[in-house]
Amino acid sequence: MANEPAPGRNARLIVPPLVRAGEEFLVKLLIQHPMETGFRRDVNGNVLEANLLESLSMDFDGQSVFTARTTHALTANPFLTFVVAVKQSGSFNARWKDALGNAGSISASVRVAG
Repeated sequence: MANEPAPGRNARLIVPPLVRAGEEFLVKLLIQHPMETGFRRDVNGNVLEANLLESLSMDFDGQSVFTARTTHALTANPFLTFVVAVKQSGSFNARWKDALGNAGSISASVRVAG
């Protein structure tokens, strides 16, 4: 496993490239993360160390859109969608951290027309 990227390093943040001021649109975030519970065993019978996402946040140009402290109920490779409206062009920035200290982030820009 030494050649694999740290969990959560592969992510997608999808926003429309162009919106109208105040128009609602969908933001989609997919984080590839194994979400090990600590109950599974490897092929040698050793317990796999628990590794869940602990925190997740999203901001738009520094203003918080949402913040979450996640629990065991979050699935592997979480996919989140939410609706927002912005008045000016800017960037969405998502950040997360897991139980083993791995952190990840991703950004995507949206441009407001007119």
